[in-house]
This record gives sequence, C-alpha cells and structure tokens, in this order.
Amino acid sequence: MPGVEVMSLPGRDPDVLTTSELAAKLGLSPQTVRRMANAGQIPALKTGRDFRYSWEAVRHVLRQPRDLPGEPADEPTDDPPGSGAPPAP
Repeated sequence: MPGVEVMSLPGRDPDVLTTSELAAKLGLSPQTVRRMANAGQIPALKTGRDFRYSWEAVRHVLRQPRDLPGEPADEPTDDPPGSGAPPAP
C-alpha cells in the first residue's frame, strides 16, 4: 500500500518491521505474511513466536523475477517431454 507510514520507536531501526507492519506496507494480511515467511518466500528472522523483517531485504526478494507456472524455467529443447533425452548444452 503506497504511502503507509510505520511509526518508529526511539532507538528502533526503521528498516526492521513486525509482521503487522510489513503486512500493512504490502497490503496483505498478517497471516499471509507469516505463511510467506514460513515457506521461505520472504526473508525473516524468527523472534520467539513471531518474525521480524528487513524492509529492504523483503523488497529485494519481491522484486526478483519468478518463473510463472506453465512457463519453461530454462530455454526450451527440441525433445518431446518425457523422451528421456538429456538437456541440450
């Protein structure tokens, strides 16, 4: 959500966010953010029962291109699927 401001406490690194703060910045629910952290989709540091997130690290990961389902991850080969032929060099 653009324009969401996170209130920072004195002496606290403004780059380090709680689950609720990150969820508000991303426009997601806290539960979704926790699921993404548990799945390793976003970098997180486990602190007791919750997580802490580096805003810069999360932004970096989320900006990386990902393979979309149904699209080849590498260059396509001329071999039909399931032919058992080794990939082309």
